[in-house]
Order: sequence, then C-alpha cells, then structure tokens
Amino acid sequence: MNKDEFEKYYESSEANEDSKSDTRVILFLVTVVVVAMTYWVAVQ
Repeated sequence: MNKDEFEKYYESSEANEDSKSDTRVILFLVTVVVVAMTYWVAVQ
C-alpha cells in the first residue's frame, strides 16, 4: 500500500467513524475484563 492510498483511506470520514466505533468496542471489552477479573479475585 503506498502513501496516497493510506491517506485516502484514513482521511475519509467513514474510516474515522469505523475506527471510533472500534475503539469504543475495545474499551468496553477491556472494562468488562477488568471488572470480571476484579470480581474473580475478590471472591477467591
């Protein structure tokens, strides 16, 4: 992939929206894992 293709993809608003929603999903999953691990450690 050359630089022009890279910029064209990442500067489109749709690509930015996709990456924002991906970030939210990842943050949500990390939060769930942290809460689950905290609970699991607490009940041991």
